[in-house]
Amino acid sequence: MRAAWLLAIALTLGACASVDQDHHAADSRPPPGSNQMLRAPITISDGLEVIVSDVVIPPGATVPRHFHPGEEFVYVIEGAAAHVEAGKLDQARSAGDGYVIPPVADLAPRGGPDGARAIVFRVHKDGLPERINIGENGPIPDVRDLSLRSSAADLAALQAKVESRDGAECRPMSRRAVMCHVDHGREIYVFTEPGALAHPSALFRGFVIAEDGTPQLQERGWSGTDAAAAQAFYSSLTAWPHTSHDH
Repeated sequence: MRAAWLLAIALTLGACASVDQDHHAADSRPPPGSNQMLRAPITISDGLEVIVSDVVIPPGATVPRHFHPGEEFVYVIEGAAAHVEAGKLDQARSAGDGYVIPPVADLAPRGGPDGARAIVFRVHKDGLPERINIGENGPIPDVRDLSLRSSAADLAALQAKVESRDGAECRPMSRRAVMCHVDHGREIYVFTEPGALAHPSALFRGFVIAEDGTPQLQERGWSGTDAAAAQAFYSSLTAWPHTSHDH
């Protein structure tokens, strides 16, 4: 009888330990989204860094469309998800799968019935953001700040300053405007040309250093004459060029 009691106690304690371990495992899972665990430079290659993230997708959830400036190396550790990439068939990924995602791929992964969790290594140029969201027609200009007023002389001075910066690459657009890439695409300016309805006006997309020291994507615009015409012009640019012109 004593042996039977000891066995029952042992089984009960084992069951409790198992429940506690399962509960602890559930508590240790990070919140939904891309949880950054490490961000550090790659010392053997100038200008590159790696971001390691613990990514959690809830059951049935679809991640909003986005792209990453660099290459991704993914290892699924829990559950399953559909890898949804523009121009390709959806691919089922489950625990134990590893795969590579090329830079600036248009993505919108979807969690399986039990959701998914993956460890993701991202390698890209130093200072670029982890991800950039995409609108219906691509990364679209945000023209909400086009109410900022500026004189024609100030806009002309800004364009001359941008075009004279080291490494600036400026070229005409199909519309009546000039686009300038600066610092390997980290800054992009669009200036309307004389004769365009929205001239003079300018739009900026680039990375600025936030108070916490991290680079943040920012957009703003200036209008020297008709803000409504400038807004209509930039809204007609259905997509921004890629963050980095190397991709």
